Amino acid sequence: MKKALFALLLVAVLAVAVVASGCIGGGTTTPTTSSPTQTTTSETTSSPTKTTTSSPTETTTTTTTESEKVPSGKVVIWHAMQPNEAQVFESIIEEFMAEYPSIEIVLEQKPNLEDALKAAIPAGQGPDLFIWAHDWIGKFAEAGLLEPIDEYITPDILDKFSGMAKEAIEYGGHYYAMPFAAETVAIIYNKKMISEPPKTFDEMKAIMEKYYKPDEEKYGIAYPINAYFISAWAHAFGGYYFDDKTKQPGLDKPETIKGFEFFFKNIFPYMAPTGDYNTQQAIFLEGRAPMMVNGPWSIGSVKDAGIDFGVAPLPPIIENGKEYYPRPYGGVKLIYFAKGIKNKDAAWFFVKWFTTNPEVAKTLAKELGYIPVLKEVLNDPEIQSDPVLYGFGKAVEYAIPMPKSPEMGSVWGPVDTAITEILKDPQNADIAAILKAQNEEILKAISGG
Repeated sequence: MKKALFALLLVAVLAVAVVASGCIGGGTTTPTTSSPTQTTTSETTSSPTKTTTSSPTETTTTTTTESEKVPSGKVVIWHAMQPNEAQVFESIIEEFMAEYPSIEIVLEQKPNLEDALKAAIPAGQGPDLFIWAHDWIGKFAEAGLLEPIDEYITPDILDKFSGMAKEAIEYGGHYYAMPFAAETVAIIYNKKMISEPPKTFDEMKAIMEKYYKPDEEKYGIAYPINAYFISAWAHAFGGYYFDDKTKQPGLDKPETIKGFEFFFKNIFPYMAPTGDYNTQQAIFLEGRAPMMVNGPWSIGSVKDAGIDFGVAPLPPIIENGKEYYPRPYGGVKLIYFAKGIKNKDAAWFFVKWFTTNPEVAKTLAKELGYIPVLKEVLNDPEIQSDPVLYGFGKAVEYAIPMPKSPEMGSVWGPVDTAITEILKDPQNADIAAILKAQNEEILKAISGG
């Protein structure tokens, strides 16, 4: 299987080089964050992209082992991945269907995935499965949009995954999904401009100062600005957007305010004056900044740009002899089971194969920079020796899991509103007042006011 899988992936990689040049690499589309963990989705009127490579007519089951039989039927998966990600998934699905022709997997792109799911599932027109980060599990479970898979989850399956991944698939005493990767943001640096990543924030600031030449449209760092991307600084001094345990927001906390003020005082001045994802990424891809803060999903575009790069966690801030680590939100990528699923056994068979197959995990890691959550693969010397995977793997160690509570849905908008207000005049903005005002908006939304 391994040879067949990588043979198919070679074709996919060649396709990616063409496709990615017109998407996140070429900057001709405008995704909100270009990441499966994005917290908002952009509206679109385009029709969904469907991918299917076979239409099996077999209805009988075939035996793979003495204890496991292969179901038959069609399984529809909705996603909002970027083209370079979808290409790799399509190749893996082709391999699965070649090995198990009684199951047809159809991959459909839905750029505005959340709205599409919320409209389709209650009407009985939703998918069998969908792909997103773990932060949706609370609100989707409480809205009755997910199908429990408790009957399939056994201790031996759970034991295959890291602790963060096991936690991500459970909500309210039920399992609703399976994990296949973790992610967060880190520094991606151009080795032709800086040979080693900064080990402290002071070193990082010195690099930004050196390369900041706005008259030449060159900058010290490329950094998309939204609630997800700058969460690291909100958490750096002990602040937070929302606490899952208390179910309360924390934008008004002194530690959160200090983190925001630190970002806009010490990082934003060395950037191009925009928070736009595509613009910031293009600056790095075009060699106009030595560093970019981004996630594993951007690695394909960095490679396509021909940049000799490295990856490292955001460095600690040292104040009065104490280290304060910027701690970005981290996510676990999940395949969710949608309520009203039409072929649960076939869906489970595919999902179990996809999420517990070491070769699949390694392929996603090597091709897309996905950080594995299978313990077997995390301990693989090939993965540990990869500087990109190692860099993001270290970044994940500092990451804070995004809250799972449904109330978190009321947090993202006000945080982004606060950021928008600050960006109107970053030098003179009353950041504390802006954050406190949006904290009140979150409290009103949570209480139904």
